[in-house]
Amino acid sequence: MVPVIRQLRQLDARTYLRAIPIAAIAAVMIGIPSDLIENPIFGRPVPIRTIDYVIWVITSLLIGLVFAIRPTQLTAADAEADEQQQSKAIWGGFVSFLAVGCPVCNQLVVAAVGASGALSWWAPVQPFVGLAAVGLLVWALNKRLDTYELTACPLPGQATAEIS
Repeated sequence: MVPVIRQLRQLDARTYLRAIPIAAIAAVMIGIPSDLIENPIFGRPVPIRTIDYVIWVITSLLIGLVFAIRPTQLTAADAEADEQQQSKAIWGGFVSFLAVGCPVCNQLVVAAVGASGALSWWAPVQPFVGLAAVGLLVWALNKRLDTYELTACPLPGQATAEIS
């Protein structure tokens, strides 16, 4: 985890500026249907837990970072890795949505275990699903930082573009 933090510290400010609107879009796309953002379209009969907000914010920020970090040069292998990282970020967002959504509003869960099962089985598991979403997004971010490191152009006078 420390190398990831070290690499994040060395990103330029433009990357973080790009991450803000992307994270906001991710937050809206997860927050509206899960009713974490109050809206007239979706309702939530089960109260929102504090952990739902924590997972929502962390995953939105991670999604923003993954999509904001752009390799400067892409070879064919790097382009494939880039697609895989974006795919992992999208799956992380979906898993995050499952983790913060209303347990009885998820039709797949209700169909599988019923409404009482959704409350007694799925609701207690959701925080762990949220941790899985965070883990998936941290993994994607780590891979993205590695790709960025491999393809970043060195500044004039630098021998390598390593971020250590």
